[in-house]
Amino acid sequence: MDRLLVPLARLVGAAVGAFAGVIAVQLMRMRRMQFLPGWPGFWINHVVHPAGGATAGPRLRMAILGDSTTVGVGVAQAEHALPHLLAQRIADAEARDVHVVSYGWAGARVSDLARSQLPRALQPLRATETEPFLPGADIIAVVIGANDATHNTPPGRFRDDLRATLEGIRRAAPTARVVLAGIPAFRGALPALEPLIFLADQYARLLRPIGRAEATRIGAAYGDLQSGVPRLIAGRQDVLSSDNFHPSVVGYDAWAEVIFRALQSPAGGTQATMAADGA
Repeated sequence: MDRLLVPLARLVGAAVGAFAGVIAVQLMRMRRMQFLPGWPGFWINHVVHPAGGATAGPRLRMAILGDSTTVGVGVAQAEHALPHLLAQRIADAEARDVHVVSYGWAGARVSDLARSQLPRALQPLRATETEPFLPGADIIAVVIGANDATHNTPPGRFRDDLRATLEGIRRAAPTARVVLAGIPAFRGALPALEPLIFLADQYARLLRPIGRAEATRIGAAYGDLQSGVPRLIAGRQDVLSSDNFHPSVVGYDAWAEVIFRALQSPAGGTQATMAADGA
């Protein structure tokens, strides 16, 4: 038996060493890669009108918190960014103008939402204003988790920071419709770094159920990007931007559709409050 275990152990050791070597090379290659700038050249602070022109009610307010996908990295104009595409769907469906503001930034992780983005959204939007934007919001979308997956945020910390963010949102805007977008699938992005992308996908599998559970806990909708987006982009070759990582307008349009459908679901229409015992 020992005679068999020794060569098997050597084979496993060699395989692990080879895989570690591949990962090391790919990390070095990733550091040399050119990614898109974190600021695409525009801010998301727009009033989006229904395509038909006519409105049937007062203007809606929508606040967005999250990572680079909430500020438009990957596209050249605000109209092609995820917040604008989502706002357009809502404006068309409800025949109302939508004022959409994004507080996100490139590279953000869930800890940044609880510590920085949410507090900023609880302040006036401009120096000349006195009322904060988020407490009066009708819709709040949170798009976060991709950077937590690629940077291996511990699941417990991910849950705690996400819970703090969502509870803070619910306290500030108890009647708002809230939607959390789940972590997207990474497969297909950065094909030259496939082992790293595979590892990110595997880690995301640990975090996605946490996100869904926390959304359910406060009565928020959950936009399942991981399962919903691939169905909408099947067969398309133009879903990523020039850096092969961030979505293109085609990719963002699919994301917006998944998040919009979640908002249209019964959970998306619920104006729920947290359980009194905080469970």
